[in-house]
Amino acid sequence: MSQQLFCAASIVIFGGTGDLASRKLLPALCRLHDAGLLTHDFHVFVTGRADMSTEAFLEHLMQREAVLFKKDTRFASGFNELKSRIRYLRANPSLANEPEDFKQRLLAAEPLAAPARLFYLAVPPSSMQSFISLIRPFSEANTDMHCPERILVEKPFGQNLASARELNQQLLESFKENQILRIDHYLGKEAVQNILFMRFANTFFEPVWNNHFIDNIQISFSENIGIGGRAEYFDQTGILRDVVQNHLLQVLSMVAMEPPLSHKPGDLHLEKNKVLKAIRKYRPEDIQAETIRAQYVAGEVDKKPVVGYLSEDGVRADSKTETYSACRVFVDNWRWGGVPFYLQAGKRLERNITEIVVSFKPLPYSIFKDFNGKIEANRLHIRIQPHEGIILKVNSKPPGMELQVSDVGMRFSYDNEFGDYRPDAYERLLLDALNGDSALFLSNSEIEESWKFIDPIIDAWHGGGQPMFTYKAGSQGPEEAGALLAKNGHYWHQPVI
Repeated sequence: MSQQLFCAASIVIFGGTGDLASRKLLPALCRLHDAGLLTHDFHVFVTGRADMSTEAFLEHLMQREAVLFKKDTRFASGFNELKSRIRYLRANPSLANEPEDFKQRLLAAEPLAAPARLFYLAVPPSSMQSFISLIRPFSEANTDMHCPERILVEKPFGQNLASARELNQQLLESFKENQILRIDHYLGKEAVQNILFMRFANTFFEPVWNNHFIDNIQISFSENIGIGGRAEYFDQTGILRDVVQNHLLQVLSMVAMEPPLSHKPGDLHLEKNKVLKAIRKYRPEDIQAETIRAQYVAGEVDKKPVVGYLSEDGVRADSKTETYSACRVFVDNWRWGGVPFYLQAGKRLERNITEIVVSFKPLPYSIFKDFNGKIEANRLHIRIQPHEGIILKVNSKPPGMELQVSDVGMRFSYDNEFGDYRPDAYERLLLDALNGDSALFLSNSEIEESWKFIDPIIDAWHGGGQPMFTYKAGSQGPEEAGALLAKNGHYWHQPVI
């Protein structure tokens, strides 16, 4: 990252005592400071509902993230330099007069008379409305100042289309649209950003990036971990809302978008939104045939026994929340008409991996019919995490006297080309948010279009329109997910990087 000048002079993190703030946001800010990307007078205000001194908060943070402090030298170095400008403030919306009281506490703590602030709502969707009330007294929505205050909203943005619209309306009562940043941390990942460069900074992909040459595209998100301490949140949400509605549909939009006029936010949002609008919405009678939902049962991960989802602490014994989902998606436009996009996401699977696989169409005719081996259709694997990279599978003759054919990989590895350093996604996104660059954030229209696709699936599932399948923890997922592809002549591709 190159040196940049900040517009925002401070950040106020609501939910500052939570897991996201301690694991991601504060470490990211400390790394930015260590890299010289924070101005000397930049301040961090973290909030919580309880009364606590700043000293007690910092001590709690160091104890809670002791392992990260030891492993991450950039975090530790940046923290030691930034900690004198980190301040804890109580922010409890349930208290009477708290909006005005919080405003006075923040004004008294700020060193500048009129700083431009970034407010970060790192709180659950159910709490966002109450915390917006604390921000309202600071609102500069009706001014034309050069650097107005901004509000950054953590995902998920609502629980359905109706709640997303309600939340957006609450925000627009105090802020202009260009002051609202809706975050999806996947867009801050290097490999996701590189999709744009791979497609639009090279000449040889674009001619074949269409339904004439591509057979199907798979986007897979897999975690071997369970729900950890997130049972209260996850059991009300499920993997479809938690991962597919935001992460995977955003990745799909970047893979499928038309070339934008520029890399400016408005142009990127326009083309992504066109893709999301073009996604075919399921009819109720189609959902059982086109989607899969499942829960993990007891199994083994890394040769250690793990319990099933219904035995996890905090999960309802009769929970119908899916931990795995898969679906076949079509983008109904001229470029992608007829090409299926397969999306899958799951927890307690065999491995941690997120990958895109672009399967090209098979040869129309082969002159190598009598050779040993099979000519495979070319495939492009884009690994988002871990070990980011790209591999293009092509057919080649192995060395030797016998005429054979074998598919081999032309590989690009981030580790090999650039070393193992890559900024965390939250570093990139916080940097952009503080500078007012919204290119890697979501427009409200994108969020609404995503919910328009997801809501009918959830409604049908909850209405009994789809059975709840199961899969063993540590497996590749439910057998029914394989059948979803097999009936269309496809199969899930295994990672190759």
